[in-house]
Amino acid sequence: MKLIAKTYEGLEPVLQKELEELGANNILAGKRAVTYDGDKELLYRSNLHLRTAIKILVHIEHFEAKNEDQLYNKAKDFDWFQYLNLSQTFSIETSVNSEIFRHSKYVAYRVKDAIADKFTDKKGRRPNVNTYNPDVKFNIKIFNDQVEISLDSSGDSLHMRGYKVEGLTAPLSEVLAAGILLNSNFQEFTDFLDPMCGSGTLVTEALMINTSTAPNIFRERFGFMSWRDFEYSLWERLKTEAKEKTTKPTISFKGMDIDRKAVFASKKNLSMLPHGDMVNIENGDFFKYNKCPEHRFLMFNPPYDLRIQTDEIINFYMEIGNKLKKEFVPATAWIFSANLEALKHVGLKHTAKVKLMNAKLPAELRKYDVY
Repeated sequence: MKLIAKTYEGLEPVLQKELEELGANNILAGKRAVTYDGDKELLYRSNLHLRTAIKILVHIEHFEAKNEDQLYNKAKDFDWFQYLNLSQTFSIETSVNSEIFRHSKYVAYRVKDAIADKFTDKKGRRPNVNTYNPDVKFNIKIFNDQVEISLDSSGDSLHMRGYKVEGLTAPLSEVLAAGILLNSNFQEFTDFLDPMCGSGTLVTEALMINTSTAPNIFRERFGFMSWRDFEYSLWERLKTEAKEKTTKPTISFKGMDIDRKAVFASKKNLSMLPHGDMVNIENGDFFKYNKCPEHRFLMFNPPYDLRIQTDEIINFYMEIGNKLKKEFVPATAWIFSANLEALKHVGLKHTAKVKLMNAKLPAELRKYDVY
């Protein structure tokens, strides 16, 4: 099978490395996606183990369409009966980059009509559409006149790990957090401090990486579970193997936040994980924090809200740099932010930089070695 792992822009190299470790073949990184070959077992493993993937698609068809009629006719010619029956519901997700097809919703509408007419002609009736919780989700990608049809094996986005029971507004995506951490060198240290932890996404994902906890081991549903060829015994075996590989933490993890609600959310989410009770979460102000000598690694995702006055946010980032220089020497600090202007005022020379995206905002992950 040709498989496609979707991801965020900037995380393609990390995802490629994850796939190499899973044993995938013919890996090719593209933009916001990595393609590879694999069987059903690798498909299941990909959904279970990949930390930086949003979706795992299975490529099932490719054709050329020069206009809307060709799109409809070629879609209708396709053998949808291999993947869908009358008792199942379906939905269509589209992404379009074409001068011919300009509206993704219209593309979805035409393909839906093709499926419905195909079933009506052959079976006398059609399966129902369910946009919220379909049994089968098709993905249609159009680039110029090239049309690709894939099956969405994940269902909901893979950032929905299943452990987050408490959240705050605009939380960091779990997939992005994992990508940030895998771009850092935190596993080389014996301690980990997130001084502005929010609902604990970074420290939680770091714990899961350190303990080899499969990121989606807590999810109850995946798209492939509704497919007619779903192998329950294979899936259960892979989950059991994953649970057996979980280890104890080798790092001392700590998170803190000035917001008590954030502290509560972090503790609640960590309580869902193996060894989550070994993570120390405190209510506190980083700028008033007296450094303990063991803190050699810090990971920040500070506020970058553009609604905050420019002077305030710049001063905030300046104070982060001042605090690091005064009380965290020596240490390695990583700062992830979508406020690129504020990052210029940290007052420390960065020794590494990774360009990423946070939602639709350009962002950077910068490393500072404080001596």
